[in-house]
Parts: sequence; C-alpha cells; structure tokens
Amino acid sequence: MPTWMVLAKGPVFLFVLTLALLGLLRLALLTTWDIAAAIRRAGFRQIPYRQVALQTISWLVPFGRLHRNRAGYSLASFGLHLSLLAVSFFLRNHLDILRANTGLTWMPFPKPALDALALAGILAATTMLFHRLYAAGSRRLSTPADYLLLLLILGLFVSGYLAGRAWNPIPYDGLMLFHTLGGMALVALVPFTKIAHCVLFPLIRLGTEAAWHLTPQGGSRVVQSLHGAQGRKL
Repeated sequence: MPTWMVLAKGPVFLFVLTLALLGLLRLALLTTWDIAAAIRRAGFRQIPYRQVALQTISWLVPFGRLHRNRAGYSLASFGLHLSLLAVSFFLRNHLDILRANTGLTWMPFPKPALDALALAGILAATTMLFHRLYAAGSRRLSTPADYLLLLLILGLFVSGYLAGRAWNPIPYDGLMLFHTLGGMALVALVPFTKIAHCVLFPLIRLGTEAAWHLTPQGGSRVVQSLHGAQGRKL
C-alpha cells in the first residue's frame, strides 16, 4: 500500500474526523444555547415540544412531501441524501477504515445494493447540479460553494463507483488518490458548509417555534419602533 494511502487511512482520517465531530458539536451547543436564551427572554413556556418533534421526524422521511413544489428536485435531493449516507456509512472499505481508527464497526450493506445506490447518487447529484444551473430561481439562490459541494460529491460517487469496476479506464492509484483526498475534504467541510444541517436540522423547527414567541408586549413595541407611537392602521 502506498505511503500516502497509509497516512490517509490513519492519522489524516483521524484528524479530519475529529475536526468534523468537534465542529458539529460546537454548532449544536451554540444553537441549543441560542434557542434556550430565546425561550427564556420570551417568558413563554408553552412550546409544543411533542408537535415540534413529530414535525421534525416527518421531515426526516418526507415521502408525503416529495410530490409538492419542485417534485423532481425534491426527489433528487432525497435520493442524494439517502445514497450518500448509505455509501458513506455502510460500505465495507469505509467501515474497515473506521474500525482501524476508532474500533467502531457495524454490518455493511451488500455491494450490489451499494452499487445501485451509487448510481442513484450520481443521477441525483447531476440532476441537482443542472437544476441549479438552468432553473432561474435556484440559480439566483445558489452560491459558488453550492456548486463546488455538488461537484465534489458527484466526483466522489463517480470515482468510488469506477474504482470497484474491473473495466475502470483510469489508473487505480490516481483514482483512489482523488477519491481519498476528496472524501477527506468533504468530511472536513461538514461543520463549515450547509452539510452541517445533518446535526442542526432537528433543532431548526424548535428554533423557529421559539423565535416567534416575543417578550410580553413585544409585538406592540416592534410596531411602535417601526411606525411611531401611534402605530399603523391596517
């Protein structure tokens, strides 16, 4: 095994994994602190926690919502999330690296199933990329980071899929160098990009619920600040 591969699967992987986990923990703690502070300032304790939890769970598996606005894009997004999670956490090669560095492991998925999911991920990432490029609404909202992340994820799917094929036309070592470094880069970027929603998503609905509860008479004071002491008739 080349020296760079030994380093990538050992110390470099452990460093990147630690960076990602600590970064996500920091975001989760800061967000939780901000939500608690908002609830405390509002003086409102009747937040429907059970309803918020059920809504969060329903969005984690959004089958009933995929047919609504932008059905094609929504389906591609769901497929990309599903494929990325399955291939990342249930491929035997990935689990071998995790076990060697942390001692953690679990049952891998069968390779044919992961191959099918990788192809689904390639199709989903390509669909989302073209949608951002050619749909005017998505193009206006997209940043360079959005395109770079999609291209990186697409490159990881393609390189990983090709690496497992006997007919792979690209030299294996070069392909794995790209796949390994790209995977490390993606993990390192998790706390600093939109991918952080993997941890923040369960807190989003609670944060939204808390944000709409103002302090007593807060609404009247907002109106007074915006429109003067007499307020504004609607």
